[in-house]
Amino acid sequence: MKFYDLHIHSKFSVGDSTPNEIVEIAEKLGLSCIAITDNFESLEKLNEIKKAISEIKSNVEVIQGVYITAQTPQEMKQKIDKVRNLVPLVIVAGGDYQINRAACEDSRVDILAHPELNRHDNGLDETCLNAAAENNVAIEINLRQILTSYRKIRANILHYMSINAELTQKFNVPLIVCSGAHSKWEMRDGRELISIANLLGLDIPRAFESATSIPEKIIETNKKKLSGKIITNGVEIV
Repeated sequence: MKFYDLHIHSKFSVGDSTPNEIVEIAEKLGLSCIAITDNFESLEKLNEIKKAISEIKSNVEVIQGVYITAQTPQEMKQKIDKVRNLVPLVIVAGGDYQINRAACEDSRVDILAHPELNRHDNGLDETCLNAAAENNVAIEINLRQILTSYRKIRANILHYMSINAELTQKFNVPLIVCSGAHSKWEMRDGRELISIANLLGLDIPRAFESATSIPEKIIETNKKKLSGKIITNGVEIV
């Protein structure tokens, strides 16, 4: 079984570990595929990260992703315009409701990260969830958000995440669990990620999917899109 972690930051943005150090830990953790998803700053920086990843020699597949932060939906869309055809993974930083909704309504977004971040609710309503289901936008359970939160608010975060876990099942929205690591020491193996999903209310089969088949499908579909094998509306050239 292949285990995936599609949300890891390196020293190129907020992280403190090099891509090589991250991959070394991924090998020890038994991960099959990881995504280095640094904050998008510029196309020049994106190419610098791409070069560093291309030089890695490992049995672990390393995907280059982009983590997009934005103050407005318009800013989010402008950044996606710049990167969508350059990388196989686009993650949008959630929390603000307008950003959450805009991300769910944009089929170019692969993952909406931590929609409940810094909120007093779960950050998603029926409108968002219906849009996410239609556009195949995965909702993320972010382990780092749990681990780095203050004890007083951790129970609330877990509660909001469990609500989103339940709602994604109800509305048939893909759910993905990621470490969100900012350091190689914050990375976790696949079974630990799955255990978090299970703790939040997912049954064992669905918890496994959140770190195996769902991230695998995201990456494989986007590889085909970038190579031109999928042209529009999921139509695949064979």
